[in-house]
Amino acid sequence: MVAGAVAPAVAQNDDGGAAARNLTLEELTPGGEKPANAPDSIRQNGQYGEFAVKTLPTGLLVDEAEDSNSWRYMQPGETVKRNHLQLWSKRAYGVPEEDYVVEVAHYQVGQKTVTHEDGTTSQQRAAVNVTTYSRSVTFAGGYDYAEIDLREHYDDRVRTVMCVRGPTDPSCLRNPTDTRWTFYHASSQATLPVETNSAGARLGWGMLSLLFPFFISTVFTLYGGRKAVEKAKAGPQISAIWWVLTAVVGMFFVVLAWDWMSATLIRAPYLVSAAGGILLGVIAVEWFGRTTYGAGFLQFQLADGFDPTDPDAVEEAAKEAEEAEEAEEDGDPKDAPGVLKARFNVAKFARGDTGERSAIRKGIRRFWARARGATSDLEVEGNMQTRIEVDGPIEELYLLDPEDEAPLDYQPEHHALEWPDLITYDEEGNRQLHPVPYIAGIAALGFSYGIGSLAAGTGLLGLLVGSVLLFAFKIAQPRDGKLHANLAPIHYHHAVGSMLTHARGLADAKSWDDWFRNYTESEAESHADRRDLLDDRSESQMGKLFDRYVGTGTDEAPVRNGHSGREDGEEAPADD
Repeated sequence: MVAGAVAPAVAQNDDGGAAARNLTLEELTPGGEKPANAPDSIRQNGQYGEFAVKTLPTGLLVDEAEDSNSWRYMQPGETVKRNHLQLWSKRAYGVPEEDYVVEVAHYQVGQKTVTHEDGTTSQQRAAVNVTTYSRSVTFAGGYDYAEIDLREHYDDRVRTVMCVRGPTDPSCLRNPTDTRWTFYHASSQATLPVETNSAGARLGWGMLSLLFPFFISTVFTLYGGRKAVEKAKAGPQISAIWWVLTAVVGMFFVVLAWDWMSATLIRAPYLVSAAGGILLGVIAVEWFGRTTYGAGFLQFQLADGFDPTDPDAVEEAAKEAEEAEEAEEDGDPKDAPGVLKARFNVAKFARGDTGERSAIRKGIRRFWARARGATSDLEVEGNMQTRIEVDGPIEELYLLDPEDEAPLDYQPEHHALEWPDLITYDEEGNRQLHPVPYIAGIAALGFSYGIGSLAAGTGLLGLLVGSVLLFAFKIAQPRDGKLHANLAPIHYHHAVGSMLTHARGLADAKSWDDWFRNYTESEAESHADRRDLLDDRSESQMGKLFDRYVGTGTDEAPVRNGHSGREDGEEAPADD
């Protein structure tokens, strides 16, 4: 549709008094008749023309312009929440302008006393609180529309009937015709006009309604959050998925419950700034309350270990290595022989004021339990010397008993629902009543309802907040958790420490299979070197004896000097 270039003239006439009160329910109830295969809001106008009614919904993403795409045809039984609607006219192009009268009546259905001819009376349904008024509009040829203003109804919902007639025709309210529409009307608080007397008044309203509540709520949230984090030893550590889900659900809630939300926030705009301050405080506590560190629990599975000094284990490992190579070529790789298997668990810890270590789990509920005194402190069975300080994301490493099937027993801190006992019995069987907790709870909820009505204009919001606080502080009671670890024997850390110290050279190995091969080759080389040394030693001793008694490099045998008194080199006598 194309709107008319010039808006039609609209005049208003109020028809109150006795004429409006005399309208009966039978006259106001009938609706118009739509043409065949036409939308529900279409009505016939002569032989070739028609009327249509469009309404503009209330919502966060609604475009309120007169020619926006948010305008839609009115549906049967719809509740119009704005104080105006559009009446469209479709006529032939080029025809002269034509005047019409639009009559509107608001009413409610009630009871009235009817006196019969025999003098008896009875109660019957009737139209009460009837208000009527009319509008004069002028439509040009083609497509044209006029904006019809409606009376404000912010406190209740009323039935409404609207009809169109010619200037000289009788009232279409008292004489129902086909050009009628029936609907409900309830003005939304979002349609209230905002007026200020000056820029200073607007600035003062913004400071008192937005800035000051935001500052107060932020300060209180940050202070309370800091105290809660100190007692809980760590922040709530809310997962990112919950922030995303909260944002998505919040967007859907704003869109679907816009009327209720806008009405509440219009009456109490400081709720927006207070909610923003609380959200900012929660985010600050979440970001600056991360005081946890990583701790690891390592348990070796000794049954799967490899002993290189056992001949049977060496032979079995060699067979496994061959099978692993064949399986890897076929596309089904297996563990290499000699792999040291272990179980490893990671936990988040926080240190207390006295040095105790407490396990920390993510979540608002566990954070609230810790803030109220519940803990999951680490209790060990064994000597703490098995703790190993490491560099990296895990600051502490605990070695667990390798022979224990379940060395860790962890139960996080939690809440238990405890409703106060209304009736108890003593040892003698006498019944005792305890109504005080329930009376106090009901009084607290009533007080919350009253505060919500006064401060926000809605008692249900105050009742909801009061119920959540009452449940969080009185019904849900914190309970301690436990973290029991069965550590390895006292001498175990020395063996593992030596293994880790001497295993630095293994970092260059591709796998334990390579280490196994290198180990066997090294042992073989060592054995060959020892054999060579023994052979060299034997050969050296035999050479010395041969050189001494046989000699090398001469044809004459050596002559051993005697005790004849001759010096070396002196020739012996002929008789010698």
